[in-house]
Amino acid sequence: MRDLNALATFVAVVKANSFTLAADHCGISKALVTRHIQDLEVSLGVKLLNRSTRKIGLTQAGERFYDRCTRIVAEADQAVRDVEELSRGSHGLIRISTAITFGRMHLLPAVNDFLVLNPSIQIEVTLSERFADLISGNADLVVRLAEEPRLSNLVARRLAPARWMVVASPDYISRHGVPLSPRDLLEFNCLVYDRPKGGDWRFKGREGDQSIKVSGNLRSNVAEGLLDAAISGLGIAALPSFAVSPYLVSGQLVELLSDYTLPESTLYAVFLPDRRLPERIRTFVQFLADRFSSEDYWKTGRMPV
Repeated sequence: MRDLNALATFVAVVKANSFTLAADHCGISKALVTRHIQDLEVSLGVKLLNRSTRKIGLTQAGERFYDRCTRIVAEADQAVRDVEELSRGSHGLIRISTAITFGRMHLLPAVNDFLVLNPSIQIEVTLSERFADLISGNADLVVRLAEEPRLSNLVARRLAPARWMVVASPDYISRHGVPLSPRDLLEFNCLVYDRPKGGDWRFKGREGDQSIKVSGNLRSNVAEGLLDAAISGLGIAALPSFAVSPYLVSGQLVELLSDYTLPESTLYAVFLPDRRLPERIRTFVQFLADRFSSEDYWKTGRMPV
């Protein structure tokens, strides 16, 4: 394969009708321009240029070669411009993976609003309880709630805090009563979020730290399923504030054990470390940070206006 730089130099020489002007245009020395032309002629086995002290002319072979080279160099320049345009964020695709409940309740509405402001960007959202493999290229961005970032070789941008809350429906409370301390939960039907240590609810309060191993007749790895069950009056659930806040506002759920706190989690945007991270991804991550950082958003569950 010929050196594309040599082809670009050849085109520049013909257009400028000068080795000196071509060198200035390409940002290289005149000696390197001469070498590029000589290397092309030797490798092709034909003379491309007729040179005199006053002007430069194309040979018959040079004319045919110039026509092709002009198109090749133009295509290469356009390819570079396309990539640069993508990196500036005006176009391109962002592939996002997020948890099912958070995605349905909060991320998809955020994506909709972002696309109204950035209609030339495309977004693919995958809802899954599995952490997407960024290394394999299945996703560009993971948006997750966690107590700590999962992988040390990834960049985890903090978006917002989100606390866990113990909740139940007014109907369940009227039938079974209210737990007054974390240990009382051992006497109630608890709906367990099936995740690492999901059955161990860790509390901080006036009696110090307590770890309560709760149990019940429903476990699920999807918060939405437990949310529906709690609203239906099946039992008591410990769920993130982003899931329960709208239902606390509507009165469909009631917070229990409010004098105690569960470990706080953080909403993260996770992506590969790359100094050339496309601007469209930076813009979207900042959009999420601005949207979810408001305390009112998490307290009320309302979408920002």
